[in-house]
Amino acid sequence: MNARPREEANKRAYLLKGEDEFRKRQELDKLIGSLVAEDFADFDLEELDGSSATADRIMAGLNVPPFSSSQRVVLVKFANKMNEDEQRKLATALPKAPRTGCLIVVNPAPEKADGKVKKGSEVIGDLSRAIRKVGEVRSLPMMRPESARAFAKSLFVKSGKKIDERGLAHFVQRVGNDSSVIASEARKLIDYSGDSDAISAQDVATVTSETPEEKIFKLVDAIAARNQGQAVRLLSELFESGTNPDGDAARALAMIARHFRLLWQVKTLQESGIRNFTRDAVPDRIAAALPSSPNVLDVVARQGWMANRLSTQARSFTGGDLARCFAAISRADLMLKGITDDIEDPTVVMELLVLELSRKSPAR
Repeated sequence: MNARPREEANKRAYLLKGEDEFRKRQELDKLIGSLVAEDFADFDLEELDGSSATADRIMAGLNVPPFSSSQRVVLVKFANKMNEDEQRKLATALPKAPRTGCLIVVNPAPEKADGKVKKGSEVIGDLSRAIRKVGEVRSLPMMRPESARAFAKSLFVKSGKKIDERGLAHFVQRVGNDSSVIASEARKLIDYSGDSDAISAQDVATVTSETPEEKIFKLVDAIAARNQGQAVRLLSELFESGTNPDGDAARALAMIARHFRLLWQVKTLQESGIRNFTRDAVPDRIAAALPSSPNVLDVVARQGWMANRLSTQARSFTGGDLARCFAAISRADLMLKGITDDIEDPTVVMELLVLELSRKSPAR
């Protein structure tokens, strides 16, 4: 039978929630491993799906005495799909559950619209509060940049690999803050390094793929430098296979438009005397005026490396430059949608857009 930590002994319920599915799976595996004797999982672990689970079924499962574990576990996945009336009924009944039973409720990453969680994508507040009273709510959000670096480094260290700070920073910049992506990309790097005990920045560049954000930054760097030739060359890298020019052009335009909206927000913050793009450093009245998507404060919170580069790029554009760029982006959008029929070739539309964006401003 598996040993079980003393601090878990009296908890009768757990709620696992948040955007990080990989860490949720890890937490779930650890919890079940500590609560259920491995050889008796068929008897002491019952799994239900939220779409069909009822309060009566869950409470009945919790009231069954464990066969050979200290608690019998009822696991409810996709708990947000459970009928709301049944959730309320469960919240009322849960305090009566015996200490020999343990409920584990797993909520998938919530769906969001305009930065707000959609109704029905999380368990209701009554159930969350009831679980907190008799157990624990564990929230597992997407990692912040510093946590992502620490997690990635721990994976390399566990595999006996060394990676310097430059290589580690480049790795996290490439793969982002999603722990499942970090884990899979780290495994690729570890396998690629073979018998070597060190992973270099060059290894990272060779094995990991350049992100769309990196490509956009390079393109906008060329635009900011008014280097039209390089900007057009970099534009071609945003087009994927070239087999669907309409789709590739629309995707490239969306990425460029998003980036310029971020630059406009940074420019606004800079002109307000703000240099630190974290929510704590930005006055509420200014933060409230920023759009919800994309929101530069949220973007920088997830990808800290973008702050300095956005700040540098924003200083290369005046307010008038940005207004001209938005007008050009709008014209390109209309052409790609066929609303104006000036140019039909989507590739030419995008090339002309990039040339316009990187055009030198008229002398004042």
